[in-house]
Amino acid sequence: MVMMQFRAFNPTQVEETYSMVTANRFWSQIFGAAFSNKRWLHFFMLFVPITNLWMNALGVVGLALNLCAYNFISQEIYTAEDLEFETFYTKNILLNKGIRDWMATQDQPHENLIFCNSLIFSGVKNSGSRPPNPTINL
Repeated sequence: MVMMQFRAFNPTQVEETYSMVTANRFWSQIFGAAFSNKRWLHFFMLFVPITNLWMNALGVVGLALNLCAYNFISQEIYTAEDLEFETFYTKNILLNKGIRDWMATQDQPHENLIFCNSLIFSGVKNSGSRPPNPTINL
């Protein structure tokens, strides 16, 4: 019985499978940095795809659980508008928001911003079932 030898792997291979110079040139074009030895190159070749996989997995989980990580400021404003828990901190948040809204037309004239007075929060909750009148009061 003749044993077939696996030809894709040769443990006594003399020449390298890939060129360190070519790999260095490739990574330096992508990241702008070259590697001093093969250990760093191999670590990075393993680190980059694994890190990307984990970051994508965390992003999918965050979307699945509806985690709005970048919505902290507006969440503070929603909380501040609930007058049941009114503190100086929530008043300060609403003051800053009101000043930003009020100064937006002067700070950003290139945007041609026009705000309805009824849309700017005045500190009083709308108690009726209908939304405030959207007419523009300039």
